Amino acid sequence: GGYTQFMCGRFTLTSTPDDVGRYFSMNVTDNFPPRYNIAPTQPIAIIRTAEVFVPSPPPLYQLVRWGLIPSWSGRANVDFSGSPLINARSETVLKKVSFRDSFRRRRCLVPANGFYEWQARGDQKQPYYCRPKDGGLFAFAAIWDTVLHSSGAEMDSAAILTTNAGPSMSRLHRREPVVISADNFSDWLGTHESDAQSLLPLLRAQDNRFWECAPVSRDVGNVRNDRPDLIQPVGEAEDQGKQVDSAGGEPAQGQLF
Repeated sequence: GGYTQFMCGRFTLTSTPDDVGRYFSMNVTDNFPPRYNIAPTQPIAIIRTAEVFVPSPPPLYQLVRWGLIPSWSGRANVDFSGSPLINARSETVLKKVSFRDSFRRRRCLVPANGFYEWQARGDQKQPYYCRPKDGGLFAFAAIWDTVLHSSGAEMDSAAILTTNAGPSMSRLHRREPVVISADNFSDWLGTHESDAQSLLPLLRAQDNRFWECAPVSRDVGNVRNDRPDLIQPVGEAEDQGKQVDSAGGEPAQGQLF
């Protein structure tokens, strides 16, 4: 595993390319397969616009590396063996130099059908699969950047934004990924950098009717596993309704949260 300590460190995209295209009002020609265990450093789909802001910008589909490398970092030849910046705290996204320029100029949407979260149980961690109760596609709020790789090629990468957990997520984790609703897509993608602060109210948790989370197999902890049964509920784990002990804290996460 290795990445289970992060908020939103694995997610799924099981909808068809046609469904993704319809959801984002665009034509998706990439014939990608269903993915049940998308992990950091792997390619992920994003929906973005050109870096020139215009009213009602046409959306662009792109594959990028999951784990943001800021363009100024000079770490373009990084092998991702450390801790990639897979998440960005929405509360500080306009303050931290790692994320500020991307939030102003390079916001994107990450299509997904659900994500995994791990609840600590003593020495064990029980994975849960969380998806909207209504099912179907949704979009994570995310930011992206481009860095020149040591090979001379450009490398694009992205991070998913998180916020304090709402009522439907708080028993599993203190954070949850930010979701942008379809009626806010054009604002999220098209707002000029000078008005980026106006988007901060969108970076909020979902209400208690949004997420549905069920315990699933620990097989999801291994990135080599990518099967439909990973999202199938297993028998309720012991103490499943117990709140995560707020005094227990989360593992050290560097500057992620």
